[in-house]
Amino acid sequence: MSQRPDPYTVLGIPPGSSPTTVRRAYLARARTAHPDLVGEGGLATMQRINAAWDTLRDPERRAAYDASAGYKGLGASTTSPGGRNPGWTGAAGRPPGRPSGSLLDFGIFAGWSLGEIARHDAGYLQWLSERREGARLADEIQALLRQMRGQATAPSGKVNGARRWRR
Repeated sequence: MSQRPDPYTVLGIPPGSSPTTVRRAYLARARTAHPDLVGEGGLATMQRINAAWDTLRDPERRAAYDASAGYKGLGASTTSPGGRNPGWTGAAGRPPGRPSGSLLDFGIFAGWSLGEIARHDAGYLQWLSERREGARLADEIQALLRQMRGQATAPSGKVNGARRWRR
């Protein structure tokens, strides 16, 4: 029985790579080895690339692999330095500016205001409104979503013709 190849080697990245780097490496390798592009000869290579991606994209699987392969302390951490949040917290990067509304202190948009998220990824707000984590922000999220749909509710409860959300 052959041992699976090292996923970091397959993707051509070092063990401490960020989740964004892992994803980019996977996409780059997949574009050059996909069987639809290179024929049946790329099938085995694509299977190795997919197996590497499957291991490294999930923080728990990656941590388990890193521990079993002796990469402990070298690989990307599954928690933030304080140990409270997952390592991908704040993975969306720096906020784009023009903050409005409450700031998130969790998730990929940590440090972003709800208004900034609405301009960048309204689907995330919709998703967050349906999650337990978003319950404390539910009213504010719903107001933003209504405003984006052009159906802002006036204090009297009547719907007025509010202008659409600017991007």
